[in-house]
Amino acid sequence: YSSLNMLKDIHVDILKIDMAFLKKAKDEERSKKILQMVIGLSKQLGMPVITEGVENEEQVKFLAEIGCDMFQGYYFARPMSIEEFEKNYL
Repeated sequence: YSSLNMLKDIHVDILKIDMAFLKKAKDEERSKKILQMVIGLSKQLGMPVITEGVENEEQVKFLAEIGCDMFQGYYFARPMSIEEFEKNYL
């Protein structure tokens, strides 16, 4: 959690979007618009974006369409030990 106000004062390498934006909401269209605007803002500031909590292909497609650069979540893999990660991905 952080305030958008901090973006003007600190330089960050990457913007990470919380998984709460992908959870079911009372107004899903509003949630999607907020995601689009935050990702657009990050692009204008020259920051890549990673979204956590991605659990299905529909979310991946939507996020990719609106400019998200990287994804993290159960859709790709469950949490694993360092050894398992190194065995599978390095």
